[in-house]
Amino acid sequence: MTTRRVRTMDLEDPFVASFDGMCELLLVRHGEQQFRENIPLGEALDAPLSDLGWKQARAVGERLKDARIGAVYCSPLQRAHNTAIEIARHHGLEPRIDARLSEIDLWKNAPQDKGLLDLYTRDELVAVYREVAATRRHSAYPYCEDADAFRDRVVSAIDAIVEANVGHRVVVACHGGVINAYLAHLLRSAYDHLVSVHHTSITVVRAADTRRELLTINDYAHVMPIQSSRGSLNSAR
Repeated sequence: MTTRRVRTMDLEDPFVASFDGMCELLLVRHGEQQFRENIPLGEALDAPLSDLGWKQARAVGERLKDARIGAVYCSPLQRAHNTAIEIARHHGLEPRIDARLSEIDLWKNAPQDKGLLDLYTRDELVAVYREVAATRRHSAYPYCEDADAFRDRVVSAIDAIVEANVGHRVVVACHGGVINAYLAHLLRSAYDHLVSVHHTSITVVRAADTRRELLTINDYAHVMPIQSSRGSLNSAR
């Protein structure tokens, strides 16, 4: 059986009626996580959804309930997994966990039983974050895991999802760093941070053979009725 060659104009068409020969990816960031002041780094890595995060997860699930979803994938971290469950339940699906979709560990090589304020003064921590903002590179975090290896595993995971789901729209519930890594790959950017990805926002990518088309980035219209501000402890990761 010969697979239809998808035209680039079809990849770019938001009104396309069929996904024959292509895969549409909905990259969804998890709902807001529950942090607290000076939380130990080991706990922060897999922080649960906050009360608002659960509301956001239910809101994106409601938004996508009438969409034709063929599969839902997610990171094993509980905030992404639970967001995926809220999306998948409308479609009679179980999320498929892929460890490669886990968030970058910005403090991987730091003592995991310590909070950031045990390692830095507030002024020192501000200086770290200023350097991160100025460079837009994960390498500005002193204890970060290897950023190039992180991007490679994200791209590998998403390319495998595409290959397994030609003809379908799929949801990938993951993390802000994961979405930025894939955007940087698509846009051939040296930066690790391109956009501040809002909790449960939707970024849409179409894929066919080796081609990728970016349709939308960071669409969070569904949370506007339930949210009017963002907590300073919950803006990242």
